Amino acid sequence: MSLRQGLHALGGFGFLIFAGVGPIALSSGAVHAQTQTITFNIAAQPLDQALFAYSSQSGQQVIYDGGVISGKMSRALKGTFTRQQALSKLLEGTNLKFRVRPSGVAILYAAADVELPAPAASNRAPAQTVDPEPTVVIVTATKRPRNLQRVPMAVSAVKTRSFEVFGTEQVEELTKVVPALTVIQGDTPANSAYILRGIGTVTASIAAEPSVLVQVDDVPSLFQARSFVDLTDVERIEILRGPQNTLYGRSSTGGTISIITAGPTQVFSAASTGTVTSDAERRLAFHTSGPIGKHLFVRVAGNLATYDGAAENLTLGERVNGYESGSVRAKVLWAPSRRTQALLSGWYNHNRSRCCVSAYVSLADDARLRPDGGLVSVPQSVFATDIVAAADNRTIRQDTRTFADLKDGGLSLKFEQIFGEGYRLTSVTSISKFTMSDQVDADGGELPNFTARQVGSGTMSQSAIDRLLLVEPRFGDFLAAGNVQLDGYAADGKTQELRFLSQADALRYMVGVFLSDNEVRLDSARGPAFGQYRWNALARSKDTDLFGQVDWTFRPEMSLSLGVRSQHKTYGYRFEDMLANRSWVDRRKDNSTSVRLSVQRISDAGNTIYLALATGHKAPAFDLSNGFDQARADRGPVRAEEARSIETGWKVRNSSRSYAYLSVFRVDYDDFQSQSTDYATGQTYLDNVDKVRTQGIEFDAYRLMNPYWRITFTGHYLDARIVDYRHAPCYPGQTVAQDCRGTPGRQDLTDRQLPHAPRWKFNLMNDYNLRPNPRQWLVLSGAYRWQSATLMAISQDPNARQEAFGVLDLSAGLHDVRGKYAVTAFLSNVFDTFFASARQSEYRTQPLSVVQVPARDSARSFGIRVMMSY
Repeated sequence: MSLRQGLHALGGFGFLIFAGVGPIALSSGAVHAQTQTITFNIAAQPLDQALFAYSSQSGQQVIYDGGVISGKMSRALKGTFTRQQALSKLLEGTNLKFRVRPSGVAILYAAADVELPAPAASNRAPAQTVDPEPTVVIVTATKRPRNLQRVPMAVSAVKTRSFEVFGTEQVEELTKVVPALTVIQGDTPANSAYILRGIGTVTASIAAEPSVLVQVDDVPSLFQARSFVDLTDVERIEILRGPQNTLYGRSSTGGTISIITAGPTQVFSAASTGTVTSDAERRLAFHTSGPIGKHLFVRVAGNLATYDGAAENLTLGERVNGYESGSVRAKVLWAPSRRTQALLSGWYNHNRSRCCVSAYVSLADDARLRPDGGLVSVPQSVFATDIVAAADNRTIRQDTRTFADLKDGGLSLKFEQIFGEGYRLTSVTSISKFTMSDQVDADGGELPNFTARQVGSGTMSQSAIDRLLLVEPRFGDFLAAGNVQLDGYAADGKTQELRFLSQADALRYMVGVFLSDNEVRLDSARGPAFGQYRWNALARSKDTDLFGQVDWTFRPEMSLSLGVRSQHKTYGYRFEDMLANRSWVDRRKDNSTSVRLSVQRISDAGNTIYLALATGHKAPAFDLSNGFDQARADRGPVRAEEARSIETGWKVRNSSRSYAYLSVFRVDYDDFQSQSTDYATGQTYLDNVDKVRTQGIEFDAYRLMNPYWRITFTGHYLDARIVDYRHAPCYPGQTVAQDCRGTPGRQDLTDRQLPHAPRWKFNLMNDYNLRPNPRQWLVLSGAYRWQSATLMAISQDPNARQEAFGVLDLSAGLHDVRGKYAVTAFLSNVFDTFFASARQSEYRTQPLSVVQVPARDSARSFGIRVMMSY
């Protein structure tokens, strides 16, 4: 192989070095060499080939990252120029710049490295052909803009188009788009969670942090309930799977969901979108954007939505498991130059959820509702009148409303400054406030005059009720019914992140500091008829984290990344039991270090293969929930959750027509934090599962069949299991013959399946564009998602199992080619496939019954969406 052939073969591998007949080091003569004129004759061609020709004709060595030139074309270069003039002309229109070292070597880099992105010209999205550049997707997963194909980790970048095809309107609906994600919906947002690769945290304790971090525009949600809001004015969503502690901290041992909303535009733009469905969902979204001064740009967006719900409460005569929501987000961008920007963002969300209540799947003929296990009960003819228990039942009876009313608001300021030839300083400051009041029908049905009947039977005393009413007078409104749980949450958070990124070079580094101060308060009460309690809790945490990452291209086709985060946390609590007139206080410290190491190779065709090792740490947490007493205080916090990950991936592309990504991973967790329930007492508690493991294969493929037809296929095979958990609580009704032993009953769950982790899951999306006339596009879309059977309880309750199911969605949209309007008709769940978002044994009835929460799209529906752009 000749030297020319050898260098050409290296053309797309990472950082490439070109030299005409060999590296030419210009030291004392470097300045003269730059001013010397040379006659060039280079044809217009792919940029990598043009750079080879330039190096051959000029004798100048050029170093660059193969990723930044991939797919770019050069202009023709003919005439006599200096080296600097020639290289500048060769790079015109490529968004690439260069600098010359004292040795005379030229370093190429993307303009974004030394300039901040200007406001977009417009957010109007004309319906042209299918996206012609699927492989050029820029993400900020590593806290700097990078081509998705060259990020050495498992990242899913979800664009607005995918939201439209799948009808995704809320964060919890992202499961339609990202198979690795599962959303657990509890009876309130405080008991809900995000699960990635089978890992997430569901807990009633306000001190426990989530394993999956959600952040919006670089601002982390410090309290998990804040994450369950509408997708307002979203530009894209990046989902990072596996431990992400080195860059994101905040206990993101399972992964990170990063939501990026749209920014202000250079010219005025405005749009509104209205959606109406046959199952009573109404949604209106809008945005307006544009300049308000020479260097000032503003954007305001919001939405209003209502949904009646997927179930019906026969007692109160209303639909349930629905919501009403409203949100607004405003951004003001000050951009006096391409090197200085400041973005001020403010947001406010108000959501009133009526979710989630359960419907009976099976119910014995002689079943009685006896939630306290005492003498007083009611027969099926009272608590289940006109209810037919079945797999697709959507009717319930509850005499008390279940709802959650949440408000979330805040401000953030992001400042960026470019120095010299690409050094970047970024500061992100935020302050947020969250409040939520919720009410839950704690008995799960109708219990008329239950309080008086409890006193009459001697099960409880009138003095106990009077004492409860003294500390919580609101229970006086529920004496004629059964039981109710009342909660009031308040969370205040402040964060500050400061990071410094070096200029683009073979060795690039980033260093930063992250500070946070977070406080969560909960006032909780249950009564009046049984299981009474009334307590207040406060959880406080402060973080001081130092982090850094070094990226080194040590060979033309090879690069190495090392990230480290040192986390220092102070955390504590105050718990007051109002009925027992007792209080407890504690404060602890937690220090840890997380590491991520990856190596990747980029071929001349732009294909990437990588290997990554990572550790993660989630801080210890106090169990601030019902049942807190001196014994729990003495035990202290549950142990810290530790993660160790190994992952390898392969990203392949064929020009702009196809793309494929395959990753193989294994993550081990020690002392995994999980919520358990003691069904003998009805109390939940935070526990450590000694060891769990999640491993599998994920894939993501794209194919542009022709300029008008696109197919996307994503999915996974997941083996998420418990490796060691020998003191787990038993599930309702579990017997000694089923390995439930001791008092209270315990079981060994070693080598059993983790909940909410279907083994197989995939999504298939199809887009076809037709041109009925020169002014319009007709876009036909179909999306099919399927998952294997799923267990929904860590206790391995056989009744908590969702069988395999698949859902097909279809849509047809007529789009104006200028992006002025779009009208889309859609049919969801074409085959009317019923499935549940939660399922479990109902231990409050005797004999046991089975209940489930019907999922949002568990019935066929149709609707229309209209978008107008101004």
